[in-house]
Amino acid sequence: MVVNYFPNEGDFFISLLSEFDSVRLLQAYREKDDNDRLYAWYYEAASPGKKAEYIKRPIEEFKQPYLPQFLLTRGILENLRTSYDTYVAIRRGTDDFLFSVIGCSALINELVEHLVAKLMIEEDTCRGFIKLLIAEKIIYSYKKLKSGEYLTFSEMKINSENRRKYYGSLADELKLKSDKINLLVSHDQTVGNYREHILREFLKKHIPSKFSVGTGFIEGMARQIDIIIYDSQNFMPSFSEGDLVVIRQEAVRAIIEVKTNLTAAKLKEALELFYHISLPGFRTARLPVFKGVFAFDTEYTTSKSIAEYIRAFYNDPYFEESLQEELTRDVMYLYHEITCVSVLNKQCVFSHYNSANGNDTDNIIPILYSVSDKKGRDIQTAMFISILFDYLDIDYYAKKSTVWDYSKIQDVNTDAKVECKLTADDWLPRTYSKDEHDYDKDSVRKRVQKIHKWFTGDISTTGLLSDSNTENNNSAELK
Repeated sequence: MVVNYFPNEGDFFISLLSEFDSVRLLQAYREKDDNDRLYAWYYEAASPGKKAEYIKRPIEEFKQPYLPQFLLTRGILENLRTSYDTYVAIRRGTDDFLFSVIGCSALINELVEHLVAKLMIEEDTCRGFIKLLIAEKIIYSYKKLKSGEYLTFSEMKINSENRRKYYGSLADELKLKSDKINLLVSHDQTVGNYREHILREFLKKHIPSKFSVGTGFIEGMARQIDIIIYDSQNFMPSFSEGDLVVIRQEAVRAIIEVKTNLTAAKLKEALELFYHISLPGFRTARLPVFKGVFAFDTEYTTSKSIAEYIRAFYNDPYFEESLQEELTRDVMYLYHEITCVSVLNKQCVFSHYNSANGNDTDNIIPILYSVSDKKGRDIQTAMFISILFDYLDIDYYAKKSTVWDYSKIQDVNTDAKVECKLTADDWLPRTYSKDEHDYDKDSVRKRVQKIHKWFTGDISTTGLLSDSNTENNNSAELK
């Protein structure tokens, strides 16, 4: 196995000449007291009669060739794309093989034989990457018995898989109830109303009690919204009767349109609703608002076709009858666009802000991504809920716990990919809240980074709003 790699300071790696039972994940560092000589260290766990300790040695004592860690590495190391692709293929193949055997445990020799035949990869390459999987310890565990050397899933992996099955069952719960009404009722309006109801009830069970779920109106808005999620701890509804509510715009955290069958016409209807009720207004948009479409079925066959329709909505000219002229909508401010479109067990398309071409010097723009599962599991519903949780201003611990919980629904079989850019590469917001940014790419980047930290729970809502002047701001807000 030939890998063109030598560690830089801070890199995690293994020595490929290690045996399965002695392979360790090493980290390179420079010893200042030894003329910046490159060392490697690893943690040796406690054993009977021996305390845990950190072992450090000059890097040359760990024989080459070396193989870098890929699991927790951000991005792909230079010139190692082929090795990374091999790593991913072996992880997927290993997962499939272990899931196919009793107890999810297999002799390493049998696993290697299977991978060589299935992936057409050389035996020493398979053994090298299995050593890396063992050293990482996060997903797999190594056992040496009299009958041979075994690889099995770690306890964390088993718990994660159980959690993934649980979130997959969320979609099953919705589908089961949705299918029941089809067996009994053929009236489209009744079926549609019932599906709105079951999604509202589903959300009530799964979001924090600080928030309430209803259907109704935002003050000043004539169109009824299928589902409104609002902060009922800090804001009382202006009107409330059963599930029907009228909510002040400051209280709104999410608006969701529910579709029995997502057609192009239904998607356009939802996009127009979201666009018009979130046009720049006179009050401050203090927090981003989740705008989502949840459908039980669709005529769309691919996520890309949904993404392209959304892109066209914001970018292609359209004729505005009230003005009798052609206009272009555009994304006017940060998080103005639709957040997520999810179809039960079929598609999930969502907007995420990132560098236009992956460089630190690029403008930060909204990009449409999709997510699916190579094994056909429904992670689309769980992803919809996960993204929704990003927009809920809950306390630090709750947000971090939720982010960690939902992050485990994704694994090596998750296929997340870019579908299309929602704006031009040089896009900048055309309006903003006071002190939010300065209309240049550096300040927009800083603002987006801050919002991402809020999404993941790394900063509180107070921290997100700390630079904002809450009075006399011209801003983007739900009208």
